[in-house]
Amino acid sequence: MFTNEIPSWVVGHAELIFVIIGISSGLFTITFLETENNAPTTHAIIKLLLLCQFITGIVCLTSALPSVWKNNLVYGVGLIAILSYIYAGFESFFNKFKPARYFIFAWTMLATGAIIGMLSLMGVLPSNNFTTYCFQVGVFLEAGLFSIALMEKSRSQLESEVEQATNDLRNNMELIEEQNARLDIARKDAIKASNVKSQFLANMSHEIRTPLNAILGFSKELNNASLPTDQQEQVRIVNTAADNLLTIVNDVLDFSKIEAGKLKINNQPFSPNKLLEEMVTIMAKSSHSKRIEFVFDLRPIPEKLIGDVFRIKQVLNNLLSNALKFTSSGTITLAVSGRSLEHGIHELNITVEDTGIGISRQDRKKLFNAFSQVDDAINRSYQGTGLGLVISKELVRLMNGDLNLKSAVGQGSTFSVSLRMNQLSQKYALSTNQEWQNKRVVIYDPIPSTRRTSSAMLTSLGAITTSVESLDFLTSLTGQYDFFMATVPVSKIAMRDTYLSRFVNFPAKKRILWYSGPEPFSQYPSLSQHFHSQVRMPMTLTKLDSLVHQQNIPARKAMLEKVEVLPAARILAVDDMDMNLKLLHTWLDNSPVKLTTTISGQDAVNQCQTQEFDLILMDVQMPGMDGLQATREIRKSPINMGTPIVAVTAHAFKEEQERLLASGMDDYLPKPIEVELLLDLIKSWCHKVEPSNIVFPSIDWQLALKRANQNQDTARELLTGFAQLLPDAIDTITVLWKTRDYEGLKAEIHKLHGACCYTGLPRLQQLANQLEGALKLGHFNDADNYITDLLEEAEKVLSESRAC
Repeated sequence: MFTNEIPSWVVGHAELIFVIIGISSGLFTITFLETENNAPTTHAIIKLLLLCQFITGIVCLTSALPSVWKNNLVYGVGLIAILSYIYAGFESFFNKFKPARYFIFAWTMLATGAIIGMLSLMGVLPSNNFTTYCFQVGVFLEAGLFSIALMEKSRSQLESEVEQATNDLRNNMELIEEQNARLDIARKDAIKASNVKSQFLANMSHEIRTPLNAILGFSKELNNASLPTDQQEQVRIVNTAADNLLTIVNDVLDFSKIEAGKLKINNQPFSPNKLLEEMVTIMAKSSHSKRIEFVFDLRPIPEKLIGDVFRIKQVLNNLLSNALKFTSSGTITLAVSGRSLEHGIHELNITVEDTGIGISRQDRKKLFNAFSQVDDAINRSYQGTGLGLVISKELVRLMNGDLNLKSAVGQGSTFSVSLRMNQLSQKYALSTNQEWQNKRVVIYDPIPSTRRTSSAMLTSLGAITTSVESLDFLTSLTGQYDFFMATVPVSKIAMRDTYLSRFVNFPAKKRILWYSGPEPFSQYPSLSQHFHSQVRMPMTLTKLDSLVHQQNIPARKAMLEKVEVLPAARILAVDDMDMNLKLLHTWLDNSPVKLTTTISGQDAVNQCQTQEFDLILMDVQMPGMDGLQATREIRKSPINMGTPIVAVTAHAFKEEQERLLASGMDDYLPKPIEVELLLDLIKSWCHKVEPSNIVFPSIDWQLALKRANQNQDTARELLTGFAQLLPDAIDTITVLWKTRDYEGLKAEIHKLHGACCYTGLPRLQQLANQLEGALKLGHFNDADNYITDLLEEAEKVLSESRAC
């Protein structure tokens, strides 16, 4: 069956190999030359010859023809096919398909070898090694040339692609250059529009803040007036509406600064506990008015940090206001803690948690987008600009912090703020205090969250606390306690009478009534006989300090005191709105300040030509001669050339403030004017001229003789008797001061002061008088300085009296 290990069937049908080679070559030609595009004329001929070769192969398989005819048919069709392939190569080459030249040469070599082989078989050429192997050599050369052709085609395609990519890149570069030119034009237009917008906002700020200055100023002054209850409520509504309007204006301006990249952080030392207590005081009362408990959870934090206290307050105010707005029942919690990091950095962690409506996952995505709220239904129920959280998040980012939110619908929201600031003080605000060390304190509070935080605060101060939730357990307590902290929460207002009736019988040295909601002493005046004092919840360090340092401060408003101690300065106020000038008169007419007002820049210049002023408050935006022009003219006058001129304007941008200061003005006072800022500004620019201190001698013998009616024996006897009593007085004063017994100390100083009046001790008498006055006013920091000087002077008196 096999001949020389080759199947006999294969030997009998060897011509099929040439048929298969011919068909494969045709398919290769169509693919390589891409004849449909590069040789369209030959493309149809090659397809026809492929069909002929296929039919020839079938004929060979059937053995219908003699072997000689089959061979001649195969060779003939194959030769014609090869010639068509060569022709297709020429057509492609003439159509600028360069790899076709290798294709033509390869098929020419193969065709030549095939013709020589056929002629040898037909006897035309002699049969020898050359004629016998000529076809095989042609196939070998064809394969090599085809490889070169394929590489040439690949290279040509690559060059074509590179050229196309280069053209595309060139076109794209031209397009980019064109787009850059358009973008540059658009950028310039945007900068111009931004400047126009900023100027518009500055002008709008001025126009809105100027009338707001009068509205806020006069409406807050009405708080001090004796008005009927209904009118007091009307004034409160006006104040609230004006504050809300000012908040909206500030939010829009802050957002504009954020967009323009002009919002800056001003770091300075501040007390975090003081800031927190300010926020607690404001928000707790509002929370209690809605019958919501306010929880203040304070952990040890440094007494001094370095940060932007105004911006931190803005963030807290926003978060707490939102919590109050979206909570109708339950609690609002402000939790504060911290931890020290490397390189003197302290991380302050603030959490604001509420039990309000909560926020869904979908709504959380747009919560920090400008001018957006969670949905239309909430927009209708809770009004707002939708800017607060956007501004807060950006402020926290500028302060190197993070703002995160966790919330669930119907369960409330938790905002977490983490701020990293430089730590200025190593002393912590909530630490063991000698005043509370080992004090036995009972805390009654039916609200678990406030009871837990109050107990934690007192425990940190060193007190031994007992927390009580039920009245029955309270009744079962025995023993003597230093403090009884009794709480009547607003959420349990229906139980208030029951609570109070049980509280008054609890034995303790001091009973403190903590409350939320209406003041118990106002409802039941007789309660003041049973309780040491009443204090609004939540518990804070300042409130606890006031319980152990009871200050008998005269019932005069602190603001009135500040006004009365102003220097007798001559101040000129210039403003084109008469109501703003009337507001200044309202504030300063009862002070030592001599206030002159005018509504015209030109009139201000005229007055400065004839009168000398210590300070000029200059409105910037006025009709006719504005504040800048008036300032330049005043600087030319010989009388007020060096008088400080303060720009009073509602322009809110820092660039505007810097422009005003660069134009020759000395300071800046924003509208709406806050009376505290005004008073501080007057004090900073106008100082009292104090007479030089008179140095009194420790012992003035002439004064002693005068007091003794010129009797030397009596004078010496009085001085000697005083000197004998003085050491005991010094010891008593020292002990009272160390134990902070201010009432006993005040009585002892009063005795010492009276004794000094009968002897010639002017310096000791002066110090005793100053110390007694400071104690009466509750100025304990000043008293600290005086008592040190007094004790030193007393020792000096003793030393000099022995020498007399």
